[in-house]
Amino acid sequence: MEITSNFVPYPKQYEIIQGILEGDAKYHVLLAPRQMGKTLLSINLLLYYSINYPGTYNVLCSPIFSQSKKTFVDMAKACGINNPLIQSTNASELIMTFKNGSTIRMLSAESGSNIRGITVSGIAILDESAFIDEYVWSEVIRPATMILGKKVLFISTPFGSNWFKKIYDWGQDKNFPEWASYRINPEDNPYLNKQDLETARLTVPTNTYLQEFLGMFIDGSGSVFEEYGTCATLSSLASEPTPGIRYWAGLDLAIQEDFTVLTIFDDRGNLVDFFRQNRTSWEEIIGEVSYRIQKWNAHTLVELNSIGSVVYEALKKAAPGLVEGFTTTQSSKQDLIEALKLAFTRHEIQIPKEEVLPDLHTELSVFTYKMLSGGKISYSAPSGMNDDIVMSLALALKSLQSNKRRGQYAAVSGRSVPFFAAGGGRRR
Repeated sequence: MEITSNFVPYPKQYEIIQGILEGDAKYHVLLAPRQMGKTLLSINLLLYYSINYPGTYNVLCSPIFSQSKKTFVDMAKACGINNPLIQSTNASELIMTFKNGSTIRMLSAESGSNIRGITVSGIAILDESAFIDEYVWSEVIRPATMILGKKVLFISTPFGSNWFKKIYDWGQDKNFPEWASYRINPEDNPYLNKQDLETARLTVPTNTYLQEFLGMFIDGSGSVFEEYGTCATLSSLASEPTPGIRYWAGLDLAIQEDFTVLTIFDDRGNLVDFFRQNRTSWEEIIGEVSYRIQKWNAHTLVELNSIGSVVYEALKKAAPGLVEGFTTTQSSKQDLIEALKLAFTRHEIQIPKEEVLPDLHTELSVFTYKMLSGGKISYSAPSGMNDDIVMSLALALKSLQSNKRRGQYAAVSGRSVPFFAAGGGRRR
Protein backbone atom coordinates (compact mmCIF):
# COMPACT_ATOMS: atom_id res chain seq x y z
CA MET A 1 0.00 0.00 0.00
CA GLU A 2 1.35 3.41 -0.97
CA ILE A 3 1.14 5.90 1.91
CA THR A 4 1.07 9.63 1.28
CA SER A 5 0.91 12.64 3.59
CA ASN A 6 -0.48 16.13 3.20
CA PHE A 7 2.38 17.47 5.31
CA VAL A 8 4.72 19.55 3.15
CA PRO A 9 7.59 20.80 5.34
CA TYR A 10 9.16 24.13 4.57
CA PRO A 11 12.89 23.93 3.72
CA LYS A 12 14.24 24.27 7.27
CA GLN A 13 11.78 21.68 8.59
CA TYR A 14 12.81 19.32 5.79
CA GLU A 15 16.49 19.79 6.66
CA ILE A 16 15.78 18.93 10.30
CA ILE A 17 13.65 15.89 9.42
CA GLN A 18 16.41 14.57 7.19
CA GLY A 19 18.95 15.09 9.95
CA ILE A 20 16.83 13.07 12.38
CA LEU A 21 15.96 10.25 9.97
CA GLU A 22 19.33 9.87 8.26
CA GLY A 23 21.84 11.16 10.81
CA ASP A 24 23.96 8.89 12.99
CA ALA A 25 23.07 10.67 16.23
CA LYS A 26 20.42 9.09 18.45
CA TYR A 27 19.57 12.24 20.42
CA HIS A 28 18.33 15.30 18.54
CA VAL A 29 17.60 18.74 20.03
CA LEU A 30 15.48 21.30 18.19
CA LEU A 31 15.50 24.89 19.44
CA ALA A 32 12.61 26.84 17.95
CA PRO A 33 10.64 29.99 18.85
CA ARG A 34 6.87 29.97 19.03
CA GLN A 35 4.73 29.36 15.94
CA MET A 36 7.42 27.51 14.00
CA GLY A 37 5.42 24.34 13.35
CA LYS A 38 6.97 22.27 16.15
CA THR A 39 3.79 20.33 16.91
CA LEU A 40 3.11 19.49 13.27
CA LEU A 41 6.68 18.28 12.83
CA SER A 42 6.38 16.11 15.96
CA ILE A 43 3.10 14.51 14.83
CA ASN A 44 4.52 13.60 11.45
CA LEU A 45 7.64 12.04 12.97
CA LEU A 46 5.48 9.95 15.31
CA LEU A 47 3.40 8.76 12.36
CA TYR A 48 6.50 8.09 10.24
CA TYR A 49 8.06 5.76 12.80
CA SER A 50 4.76 4.07 13.61
CA ILE A 51 4.00 3.31 9.96
CA ASN A 52 7.49 2.53 8.67
CA TYR A 53 8.65 0.48 11.67
CA PRO A 54 5.88 -2.05 12.43
CA GLY A 55 5.40 -3.09 16.03
CA THR A 56 7.17 -0.05 17.50
CA TYR A 57 6.09 1.85 20.63
CA ASN A 58 6.37 5.62 20.16
CA VAL A 59 5.72 8.33 22.72
CA LEU A 60 5.40 12.09 23.03
CA CYS A 61 5.70 13.67 26.47
CA SER A 62 4.45 17.23 27.12
CA PRO A 63 4.80 19.31 30.31
CA ILE A 64 1.08 19.12 31.17
CA PHE A 65 -1.84 16.87 30.28
CA SER A 66 -3.80 19.53 28.36
CA GLN A 67 -0.89 19.96 25.93
CA SER A 68 -0.65 16.20 25.40
CA LYS A 69 -4.39 16.04 24.86
CA LYS A 70 -4.32 18.83 22.29
CA THR A 71 -1.50 17.20 20.35
CA PHE A 72 -3.34 13.88 20.37
CA VAL A 73 -6.54 15.52 19.09
CA ASP A 74 -4.56 17.29 16.34
CA MET A 75 -2.97 13.99 15.35
CA ALA A 76 -6.31 12.18 15.28
CA LYS A 77 -7.80 14.89 13.07
CA ALA A 78 -4.82 14.70 10.72
CA CYS A 79 -5.28 10.93 10.37
CA GLY A 80 -8.98 11.31 9.60
CA ILE A 81 -11.94 9.00 10.22
CA ASN A 82 -11.75 5.33 9.17
CA ASN A 83 -8.06 5.52 8.35
CA PRO A 84 -7.13 2.05 6.98
CA LEU A 85 -3.83 2.05 8.87
CA ILE A 86 -5.30 2.62 12.32
CA GLN A 87 -6.65 -0.13 14.54
CA SER A 88 -8.05 2.02 17.36
CA THR A 89 -7.98 5.47 18.91
CA ASN A 90 -8.42 5.97 22.67
CA ALA A 91 -8.91 9.67 23.36
CA SER A 92 -9.09 9.25 27.13
CA GLU A 93 -5.84 7.27 27.41
CA LEU A 94 -4.26 9.21 24.51
CA ILE A 95 -3.26 6.01 22.74
CA MET A 96 -3.45 5.27 19.02
CA THR A 97 -2.77 1.73 17.80
CA PHE A 98 -2.01 0.67 14.23
CA LYS A 99 -2.85 -2.49 12.30
CA ASN A 100 0.88 -3.17 11.88
CA GLY A 101 1.22 -3.47 15.66
CA SER A 102 2.71 -0.01 16.31
CA THR A 103 1.50 2.32 19.05
CA ILE A 104 1.62 6.06 19.69
CA ARG A 105 1.07 7.22 23.24
CA MET A 106 0.93 10.77 24.59
CA LEU A 107 2.30 11.27 28.10
CA SER A 108 2.26 14.12 30.60
CA ALA A 109 5.33 15.05 32.64
CA GLU A 110 2.91 15.94 35.45
CA SER A 111 2.60 12.19 36.07
CA GLY A 112 6.31 12.00 36.86
CA SER A 113 7.34 8.58 38.09
CA ASN A 114 3.87 7.19 37.28
CA ILE A 115 4.92 6.89 33.62
CA ARG A 116 7.79 4.53 34.48
CA GLY A 117 7.79 1.05 33.05
CA ILE A 118 7.31 1.84 29.36
CA THR A 119 9.72 0.69 26.66
CA VAL A 120 10.15 2.88 23.60
CA SER A 121 11.18 1.00 20.47
CA GLY A 122 10.53 3.77 17.95
CA ILE A 123 10.87 7.48 18.62
CA ALA A 124 10.42 9.43 21.87
CA ILE A 125 9.66 13.14 21.67
CA LEU A 126 9.86 15.51 24.63
CA ASP A 127 7.72 18.46 23.57
CA GLU A 128 8.58 21.81 25.20
CA SER A 129 11.44 20.03 26.92
CA ALA A 130 12.71 23.16 28.66
CA PHE A 131 9.49 23.20 30.72
CA ILE A 132 9.84 19.56 31.81
CA ASP A 133 11.87 18.62 34.88
CA GLU A 134 15.17 17.05 33.88
CA TYR A 135 14.53 13.99 36.02
CA VAL A 136 11.58 13.01 33.77
CA TRP A 137 14.13 12.63 30.99
CA SER A 138 17.04 11.19 32.96
CA GLU A 139 15.08 8.82 35.23
CA VAL A 140 12.00 7.94 33.18
CA ILE A 141 12.26 8.49 29.43
CA ARG A 142 15.97 7.82 28.95
CA PRO A 143 15.92 4.35 30.51
CA ALA A 144 12.85 3.58 28.37
CA THR A 145 14.79 4.34 25.17
CA MET A 146 18.21 2.89 25.97
CA ILE A 147 17.79 -0.62 24.54
CA LEU A 148 15.32 -0.47 21.66
CA GLY A 149 14.71 3.23 21.10
CA LYS A 150 15.69 4.42 17.65
CA LYS A 151 15.62 8.20 18.11
CA VAL A 152 14.88 10.78 20.82
CA LEU A 153 13.84 14.31 19.91
CA PHE A 154 13.88 17.20 22.36
CA ILE A 155 11.92 20.13 20.97
CA SER A 156 11.32 23.42 22.77
CA THR A 157 11.47 27.15 23.07
CA PRO A 158 14.15 28.17 25.59
CA PHE A 159 13.43 28.66 29.29
CA GLY A 160 16.46 30.41 30.73
CA SER A 161 19.68 28.45 30.69
CA ASN A 162 18.38 25.22 32.18
CA TRP A 163 19.10 21.62 31.17
CA PHE A 164 17.62 22.13 27.69
CA LYS A 165 20.45 24.56 26.89
CA LYS A 166 22.95 22.01 28.16
CA ILE A 167 21.79 19.30 25.77
CA TYR A 168 21.45 21.81 22.93
CA ASP A 169 25.12 22.70 23.45
CA TRP A 170 26.02 19.00 23.42
CA GLY A 171 24.48 18.77 19.97
CA GLN A 172 26.82 21.53 18.79
CA ASP A 173 29.89 19.83 20.26
CA LYS A 174 31.85 17.26 18.22
CA ASN A 175 32.83 15.57 21.48
CA PHE A 176 29.23 14.35 21.80
CA PRO A 177 28.70 12.38 18.57
CA GLU A 178 25.43 10.85 19.79
CA TRP A 179 23.89 14.30 19.99
CA ALA A 180 22.81 16.68 17.22
CA SER A 181 21.05 20.01 17.57
CA TYR A 182 19.18 22.28 15.20
CA ARG A 183 17.74 25.76 15.30
CA ILE A 184 14.77 27.38 13.54
CA ASN A 185 14.81 31.17 13.27
CA PRO A 186 11.76 33.33 12.50
CA GLU A 187 13.05 34.08 9.00
CA ASP A 188 13.12 30.32 8.28
CA ASN A 189 9.32 30.09 8.49
CA PRO A 190 7.68 31.34 5.27
CA TYR A 191 4.25 31.26 6.94
CA LEU A 192 5.11 33.53 9.87
CA ASN A 193 3.16 36.79 10.01
CA LYS A 194 5.89 39.42 10.26
CA GLN A 195 3.43 42.01 11.58
CA ASP A 196 2.54 39.72 14.49
CA LEU A 197 6.25 39.39 15.25
CA GLU A 198 6.64 43.18 15.25
CA THR A 199 3.61 43.57 17.53
CA ALA A 200 5.17 41.09 19.96
CA ARG A 201 8.42 43.07 19.92
CA LEU A 202 6.54 46.18 20.96
CA THR A 203 4.18 44.69 23.53
CA VAL A 204 5.93 41.92 25.47
CA PRO A 205 8.95 42.33 27.80
CA THR A 206 12.24 42.44 25.91
CA ASN A 207 13.59 39.23 27.43
CA THR A 208 10.32 37.45 26.68
CA TYR A 209 10.50 38.57 23.08
CA LEU A 210 14.10 37.41 22.73
CA GLN A 211 13.33 34.05 24.33
CA GLU A 212 9.85 33.19 23.06
CA PHE A 213 9.84 34.82 19.65
CA LEU A 214 13.52 34.71 18.64
CA GLY A 215 14.48 31.52 20.46
CA MET A 216 17.38 32.95 22.45
CA PHE A 217 18.62 31.60 25.79
CA ILE A 218 18.06 34.41 28.31
CA ASP A 219 18.86 34.43 32.03
CA GLY A 220 16.59 36.39 34.36
CA SER A 221 13.29 38.06 33.66
CA GLY A 222 14.04 41.79 33.70
CA SER A 223 11.63 44.68 33.97
CA VAL A 224 8.42 44.73 31.96
CA PHE A 225 8.31 48.49 31.44
CA GLU A 226 11.79 49.35 30.19
CA GLU A 227 10.67 52.58 28.48
CA TYR A 228 8.50 54.11 31.22
CA GLY A 229 11.23 56.54 32.32
CA THR A 230 11.17 58.34 28.96
CA CYS A 231 7.46 59.06 29.54
CA ALA A 232 8.01 60.64 32.98
CA THR A 233 7.79 64.25 31.80
CA LEU A 234 5.14 65.84 34.05
CA SER A 235 6.33 68.15 36.82
CA SER A 236 3.07 67.95 38.76
CA LEU A 237 -0.44 66.60 38.79
CA ALA A 238 -3.29 68.78 37.57
CA SER A 239 -5.44 70.60 40.10
CA GLU A 240 -8.62 71.17 38.10
CA PRO A 241 -10.27 69.84 34.93
CA THR A 242 -9.69 71.74 31.69
CA PRO A 243 -12.80 72.75 29.74
CA GLY A 244 -13.23 70.69 26.56
CA ILE A 245 -11.03 67.81 27.81
CA ARG A 246 -12.39 64.38 28.72
CA TYR A 247 -11.00 62.19 31.50
CA TRP A 248 -10.60 58.46 32.04
CA ALA A 249 -9.83 56.53 35.24
CA GLY A 250 -8.92 53.10 36.58
CA LEU A 251 -9.61 51.87 40.11
CA ASP A 252 -7.76 48.93 41.67
CA LEU A 253 -9.30 47.92 45.00
CA ALA A 254 -7.37 46.81 48.07
CA ILE A 255 -7.28 43.21 49.25
CA GLN A 256 -5.96 42.71 52.79
CA GLU A 257 -2.70 44.72 53.01
CA ASP A 258 -2.86 46.10 49.44
CA PHE A 259 -3.70 49.67 48.50
CA THR A 260 -6.75 51.05 46.76
CA VAL A 261 -5.46 53.13 43.85
CA LEU A 262 -7.26 55.51 41.49
CA THR A 263 -5.41 57.01 38.52
CA ILE A 264 -6.91 59.44 36.01
CA PHE A 265 -5.75 60.30 32.47
CA ASP A 266 -6.90 63.13 30.27
CA ASP A 267 -7.71 62.34 26.65
CA ARG A 268 -4.18 63.34 25.60
CA GLY A 269 -2.70 60.60 27.78
CA ASN A 270 -1.45 62.78 30.64
CA LEU A 271 -1.83 61.42 34.16
CA VAL A 272 -3.69 64.23 35.94
CA ASP A 273 -4.80 62.81 39.30
CA PHE A 274 -3.75 60.04 41.65
CA PHE A 275 -5.20 58.60 44.86
CA ARG A 276 -3.68 55.78 46.94
CA GLN A 277 -4.89 54.61 50.34
CA ASN A 278 -5.06 51.55 52.58
CA ARG A 279 -6.17 50.75 56.13
CA THR A 280 -9.16 53.05 55.64
CA SER A 281 -12.85 52.21 55.87
CA TRP A 282 -14.66 51.43 52.65
CA GLU A 283 -17.08 54.26 53.37
CA GLU A 284 -14.22 56.78 53.36
CA ILE A 285 -12.65 55.27 50.26
CA ILE A 286 -15.96 55.25 48.36
CA GLY A 287 -16.54 58.88 49.35
CA GLU A 288 -13.08 60.02 48.23
CA VAL A 289 -13.09 58.01 45.00
CA SER A 290 -16.60 59.08 44.00
CA TYR A 291 -15.67 62.73 44.67
CA ARG A 292 -12.64 62.53 42.38
CA ILE A 293 -14.50 60.63 39.67
CA GLN A 294 -17.23 63.28 39.64
CA LYS A 295 -14.77 66.17 39.90
CA TRP A 296 -13.05 65.00 36.70
CA ASN A 297 -16.25 63.58 35.20
CA ALA A 298 -14.06 60.52 34.50
CA HIS A 299 -15.32 57.30 32.99
CA THR A 300 -13.87 54.74 35.42
CA LEU A 301 -13.07 51.05 35.12
CA VAL A 302 -13.33 49.27 38.48
CA GLU A 303 -11.66 45.92 39.04
CA LEU A 304 -14.24 43.38 40.20
CA ASN A 305 -12.28 41.23 42.64
CA SER A 306 -13.69 39.68 45.82
CA ILE A 307 -14.68 43.04 47.34
CA GLY A 308 -15.00 44.84 44.01
CA SER A 309 -18.62 44.03 43.26
CA VAL A 310 -19.79 45.57 46.56
CA VAL A 311 -17.73 48.74 46.10
CA TYR A 312 -18.70 48.87 42.43
CA GLU A 313 -22.40 48.93 43.28
CA ALA A 314 -21.83 51.67 45.85
CA LEU A 315 -19.83 53.74 43.35
CA LYS A 316 -22.50 53.32 40.68
CA LYS A 317 -24.97 54.94 43.04
CA ALA A 318 -22.55 57.67 44.12
CA ALA A 319 -21.33 58.47 40.58
CA PRO A 320 -24.10 57.37 38.21
CA GLY A 321 -23.13 56.87 34.57
CA LEU A 322 -19.40 57.09 35.25
CA VAL A 323 -18.50 53.62 36.55
CA GLU A 324 -17.96 50.34 34.65
CA GLY A 325 -16.87 46.98 36.05
CA PHE A 326 -13.88 45.00 34.77
CA THR A 327 -13.16 41.35 35.58
CA THR A 328 -9.46 40.52 35.78
CA THR A 329 -8.34 37.07 34.65
CA GLN A 330 -4.86 35.85 33.77
CA SER A 331 -5.67 36.48 30.11
CA SER A 332 -7.24 39.91 30.58
CA LYS A 333 -4.41 40.96 32.92
CA GLN A 334 -1.88 40.01 30.25
CA ASP A 335 -3.79 42.13 27.72
CA LEU A 336 -3.88 45.09 30.14
CA ILE A 337 -0.17 44.93 30.93
CA GLU A 338 0.93 44.49 27.33
CA ALA A 339 -1.26 47.43 26.25
CA LEU A 340 0.37 49.55 28.97
CA LYS A 341 3.85 48.50 27.85
CA LEU A 342 2.97 49.38 24.25
CA ALA A 343 1.68 52.79 25.33
CA PHE A 344 5.00 53.50 27.08
CA THR A 345 6.95 52.24 24.05
CA ARG A 346 5.01 54.54 21.72
CA HIS A 347 5.04 57.45 24.19
CA GLU A 348 1.25 57.59 24.07
CA ILE A 349 0.99 58.43 27.77
CA GLN A 350 2.87 60.78 30.08
CA ILE A 351 3.37 60.28 33.82
CA PRO A 352 4.74 62.54 36.58
CA LYS A 353 8.46 62.58 37.33
CA GLU A 354 9.82 60.35 40.07
CA GLU A 355 9.98 63.11 42.67
CA VAL A 356 6.25 63.73 42.20
CA LEU A 357 5.07 60.10 42.50
CA PRO A 358 7.96 57.93 43.75
CA ASP A 359 5.68 54.96 44.53
CA LEU A 360 4.51 54.88 40.91
CA HIS A 361 8.08 54.70 39.66
CA THR A 362 8.99 52.00 42.17
CA GLU A 363 6.17 49.72 41.06
CA LEU A 364 6.87 50.25 37.36
CA SER A 365 10.60 49.59 37.80
CA VAL A 366 10.23 46.27 39.64
CA PHE A 367 7.12 44.88 37.93
CA THR A 368 8.14 41.56 36.44
CA TYR A 369 6.95 38.36 34.81
CA LYS A 370 7.60 34.66 34.63
CA MET A 371 7.13 32.21 31.82
CA LEU A 372 4.59 29.45 32.29
CA SER A 373 4.28 26.13 30.55
CA GLY A 374 3.08 26.48 26.99
CA GLY A 375 4.62 29.91 26.47
CA LYS A 376 2.11 31.83 28.59
CA ILE A 377 3.25 34.82 30.63
CA SER A 378 2.34 35.62 34.21
CA TYR A 379 2.77 39.28 35.23
CA SER A 380 3.08 40.41 38.84
CA ALA A 381 5.03 42.42 41.37
CA PRO A 382 7.94 40.63 43.08
CA SER A 383 7.10 38.77 46.27
CA GLY A 384 6.39 41.18 49.12
CA MET A 385 5.70 44.16 46.85
CA ASN A 386 2.54 45.70 45.42
CA ASP A 387 1.24 46.12 41.88
CA ASP A 388 -1.86 48.16 42.72
CA ILE A 389 -0.58 51.30 40.99
CA VAL A 390 0.39 49.38 37.86
CA MET A 391 -3.04 47.74 37.67
CA SER A 392 -4.85 51.04 38.26
CA LEU A 393 -2.74 52.68 35.56
CA ALA A 394 -3.48 49.82 33.15
CA LEU A 395 -7.22 50.04 33.86
CA ALA A 396 -7.18 53.80 33.31
CA LEU A 397 -5.44 53.29 29.97
CA LYS A 398 -8.01 50.63 29.04
CA SER A 399 -10.79 53.11 29.86
CA LEU A 400 -9.08 55.79 27.76
CA GLN A 401 -8.44 53.55 24.75
CA SER A 402 -11.83 51.81 24.82
CA ASN A 403 -14.04 54.84 25.33
CA LYS A 404 -12.18 57.85 23.92
CA ARG A 405 -14.33 57.95 20.78
CA ARG A 406 -17.60 57.35 22.58
CA GLY A 407 -20.21 60.05 23.20
CA GLN A 408 -20.52 63.65 22.14
CA TYR A 409 -19.78 66.87 23.91
CA ALA A 410 -22.48 68.92 25.59
CA ALA A 411 -22.22 72.29 27.27
CA VAL A 412 -22.82 71.92 30.99
CA SER A 413 -22.20 74.79 33.40
CA GLY A 414 -19.93 76.54 30.92
CA ARG A 415 -17.72 73.53 30.07
CA SER A 416 -17.93 70.55 27.77
CA VAL A 417 -18.56 66.98 28.87
CA PRO A 418 -19.73 63.94 26.92
CA PHE A 419 -23.43 63.09 27.06
CA PHE A 420 -22.84 59.58 28.43
CA ALA A 421 -20.71 60.94 31.30
CA ALA A 422 -22.75 63.96 32.23
CA GLY A 423 -23.44 64.63 35.89
CA GLY A 424 -21.00 66.58 37.97
CA GLY A 425 -20.41 66.20 41.66
CA ARG A 426 -19.47 68.17 44.69
CA ARG A 427 -17.46 66.93 47.58
CA ARG A 428 -19.62 66.27 50.55
